[in-house]
Amino acid sequence: LTSPEASAYLSRLTSLSLQELEEEPTELSSSSAQLTNALTTLCYTSYPTFLSLHATTSTLSSSLDSLSSSLSSLLSALPNLESSARTFAQDSRALLASRRKAALVLEHHDKLHDVLSLPLLLETSVRNHNYSDALLLAQHASTLASRFPSNPLVQSVKADCDARVHSMLAQLLRVLHEQAKLPALFRAVGFLRKMNVLSAQELALAFLSGRNAYLDGTLRTMDVEKKGLDSEGSIEREREIYARYLKRYVDAWREGVHDVVTQYTTIFLDRPHGTEPAPPELRVLLTTFTTLRVRQLLDLLREMLPLVADPSLLSSLLTQLTYCATSFARVGLDFRAALGPLFVSAVRKGVTREFEDATNAWAKTLEAEDTSKSRPRSGPSARKKPSQLFLPPGTTSSPPIPTAAQLAALASAAPNVPPPILASYPPLAIYTNALLSALNGLRLLAPAALLDDLRVALDSALARGTDSLLAYIRSVPEEWSNGPATTASQEEAKREDEVVRAAGTVYAKVFVPFLRRALVEGVYGVKVQDE
Repeated sequence: LTSPEASAYLSRLTSLSLQELEEEPTELSSSSAQLTNALTTLCYTSYPTFLSLHATTSTLSSSLDSLSSSLSSLLSALPNLESSARTFAQDSRALLASRRKAALVLEHHDKLHDVLSLPLLLETSVRNHNYSDALLLAQHASTLASRFPSNPLVQSVKADCDARVHSMLAQLLRVLHEQAKLPALFRAVGFLRKMNVLSAQELALAFLSGRNAYLDGTLRTMDVEKKGLDSEGSIEREREIYARYLKRYVDAWREGVHDVVTQYTTIFLDRPHGTEPAPPELRVLLTTFTTLRVRQLLDLLREMLPLVADPSLLSSLLTQLTYCATSFARVGLDFRAALGPLFVSAVRKGVTREFEDATNAWAKTLEAEDTSKSRPRSGPSARKKPSQLFLPPGTTSSPPIPTAAQLAALASAAPNVPPPILASYPPLAIYTNALLSALNGLRLLAPAALLDDLRVALDSALARGTDSLLAYIRSVPEEWSNGPATTASQEEAKREDEVVRAAGTVYAKVFVPFLRRALVEGVYGVKVQDE
């Protein structure tokens, strides 16, 4: 009766009328019967449902019990699950960070690829000599490195780019050491200036060093002109080889040095009108380079010219070098004044040596042994008889001796025409030809300052020839006095003595004065009495 439904029903009963109260039991019985019939019908029609509901209820009860036990197990396992979850979160934090980085890399893949491709692109540009793009790429790498100073990837890319830039620097400097024309050199120097790794003085010094090395290599190739010196050959052939070598060397030197001076002036010294002139240090470097090259050339000439010796060859070389010095005078490098002493010394040595060689051949002729069949093979060796030595074979007449008129005419005769009497004495004629050959060569290049020196050298050579002749003359009587004194031998000795006297007279009164006049008057055009 205390339930809400009972209280509500009692309240309803109190609100009913008497008639309604009297009818209430009937209505309740009727409702009960209807409910009983409906319940019976429902049980009959829906008994499978009730059976299923009963089974389900039983299963639900057991399931609820199992759920209750599972919930208890779950509640006991939740702390372990929570700790495991926390451990997993901590362990996966690095993986998540790595995945976030990977996602970020993937998001900026194109930009990273461009940055990482900088060294390869720079290397390709350098290899293809595309230095403009290479400098732009290097500048871009430097900008990135300055924006991200703590990023190791960017700094690594910057280091790789710097290595390629050093390779480009070496390649550009190598251009200065190779064969190149002005445009290529101007371009290389321009890129070196843009790289800003060398000061103006250092760049100019590198340019001169490179061109100097290339010029040295070019001049070393001229050594092929010396081919044939190792094999045995005549002195004339050796002189021609040395002369050809010097001619090729001077041509290569002139072209090489002139190119360097022109290139250096155009690249470093020429400035547009109205701009600041070039620093004096740059001009000093060019002056030092040209002075060094001229000094090396003069040292080579000082060494090689005495080996040429032949005045005809020296004359050709002097003409070539004079033209070379004149061409350099236009750029302020006139070294003609330094050539004179070198050629004077070379002419002096060459002519003096020819005088000595001719005199040595004369002395050797006088010392030659008699190999005629009239001498016994087992006898002692001896010099040739005067008639065998001085006169042509088969001569039976007396040897010619110059008369006073002939000697007087000799003083006014042409100084370059040998006296005919010398042809009567073949050894003396050979000696004359040797000395005249030296004087004929001297006529092509006869320094006026050498007149006194060459006259002394000729007098010295003639004095040596006189000594050799006197030594031979003194030995002749001794050899003839050792034989048996017969009439035939005395006549033969008298004839030999006559030949010796005639040869001595021709030597002293014709040969010596003629050669002195040939040098003084024939070569230099100075009268003997006026000298």
